[in-house]
Amino acid sequence: MGALTESLVAFIAEARAHRLPDGAEEVVRTGFCDTVGVMIAGLSEPVFPTLSAAVAARGGNPEARIAMGAQRASAPDAALVGAATAHALDYDDYAYSNHVSAVLVPSILAEGEHVGASGADMVRAYVVGYEVWREIMKREPGHLYDRGWHPTAVFGAFGAAAAAASLHGLGRDTARNALGLCVAHGGGVMANFGTMAKPYQGGRAAQAGLSAVRLAMAGVEAGPHALDGEDGYLLGLSPERQADVASPADRLGRDWGIVEERLNVKRHPIVGAAQRGADCAIQLHDTGIDIERIERVRYCLSERHARVMPFRKPQTGLEAKFSAEFTAAAGLIAGALGFGQLDDSFVQRPDVQALMDRVERVIGPDDDPVYASGARADIVHLDFRDGGTVSSREVTRWRGHAENPMTTDELRKKFMDCAVLQMDKPAAEALFGLLHNIADLPSSDALPVVTPRG
Repeated sequence: MGALTESLVAFIAEARAHRLPDGAEEVVRTGFCDTVGVMIAGLSEPVFPTLSAAVAARGGNPEARIAMGAQRASAPDAALVGAATAHALDYDDYAYSNHVSAVLVPSILAEGEHVGASGADMVRAYVVGYEVWREIMKREPGHLYDRGWHPTAVFGAFGAAAAAASLHGLGRDTARNALGLCVAHGGGVMANFGTMAKPYQGGRAAQAGLSAVRLAMAGVEAGPHALDGEDGYLLGLSPERQADVASPADRLGRDWGIVEERLNVKRHPIVGAAQRGADCAIQLHDTGIDIERIERVRYCLSERHARVMPFRKPQTGLEAKFSAEFTAAAGLIAGALGFGQLDDSFVQRPDVQALMDRVERVIGPDDDPVYASGARADIVHLDFRDGGTVSSREVTRWRGHAENPMTTDELRKKFMDCAVLQMDKPAAEALFGLLHNIADLPSSDALPVVTPRG
C-alpha cells in the first residue's frame, strides 16, 4: 500500500518541472472558455444567490471574487459558489464521467487570485488537477453510478487540491496531507440530481480541495494511506472492492490523459447521457414530422445512461435535465434543447407532458467499444398511428464530444449565447478573447468584473 499516493504526491510536488505536452494548452483554453460561459449563464439560477448569501453571512477573508463578480470571499468559498454556479445548468463540459472544468476552473481562478498566479501558472494547475483526478478515477474498474455515487462530488476535491497545490508549489509531505484531507471531505449521491444540491455537490468538491490544501499548509496531518489503504477511500467506495490501490501511477508526467481524453463540450444544457438522444430527436423534428401522428416514441439508450435520467415525468427545468422522456419530447416538439426549453413553463406545457407519456425507453447494453458507459449508439424510433415507422440516424459522438470537437467558432458561439444573458456583447467578446489566450494573462486581475443583470 502507498505506491499510488506516493506517485501522485511526487507528480504534484514536481509540477513546476513538468514540460506540458503539445495540445494540453488547447484543452485548458476550451475548459476555461466553456466553464466561464456557463458560469455566467448560471448566475440567473437560484443556487447562485442562495449560496452567495450563505457565504456572505459567515464572512471570511475577501481573498477572491465570486463567480467573477464584485462580491468577494475566502478562496475556498469563492470556489464553492463559482463551481456550483458553473454546474447549475448542467451545461458544463466533462471527461472520464466527471465534470472536470466546473470544479477546476473556479478553484484555480479563486486560489490563483489569492496567490497572484499568472495565466501560465493557471494552465499548469489545470493540467495537474486534471491528471491527478483522472488517475484516481481510473483506479475503479466498476461504475460508481451503479451504486448511486456522484463521481464529480466523490473525486473532484482531489483535482482541486492538486491544482491548488501546484499554484502554491507544495512539497511532498504537505501534498500528501492535502490528499488525505480530501478523503475527509468527499461525498455526493445521485439522489440529489434534479435539485440545487447537485451543483452544490460540485461546488463542495471545489471548496473541499482548496480547504484541504489550506489545512495541510497549516500543519493538519492525515493518514498517509487514506486514499489507497486497505481501509481507505478507494476500496471503501469500490462496489466490489476491486479498485487498483497497489500499483504506482508511474506514467504520470509521461503519458498525458489530458491530450488523450480531452473534454466533452455539451451542445445542450442537459445531462451528458442525454446529448445523443437530443440530437436524434432534433434530427426527426427537422424532417417536418406531425406530432399528432405519433403513437409511440422508442428511445434506445444504454442501461447506465438511463440510470442517470431518473425523472420520467419532470415538472421543472431542473428535473427535465435528467429525463430521457423530456429529451425526446422537447427535441421532437421544439427542435431544440436550449434555455427556452429548460424553463418550467415549457416543461409543464400540455403538449410536452402528453408526448412524454408516449416515450418508451428501450434499454440496451453498455457496449460502447471505447467508454465504460453508453451504448454503441443511441437512436430514436417513431411509431405512427397509421402503422408507419421512422427512425433517426444513429448518434455515437455528438458535436462537442472529444472525438468530434467543436471548432473555435462553435465554442465562441456557445460562450456568447451564455454570456450575453448577463453581459453586453462587446464585453462578452472581449472576455472570450482573454480566456482563449489564458496562458498570456498576467494575472486573474486582467479579467473583467461580471455584474449580473437585475
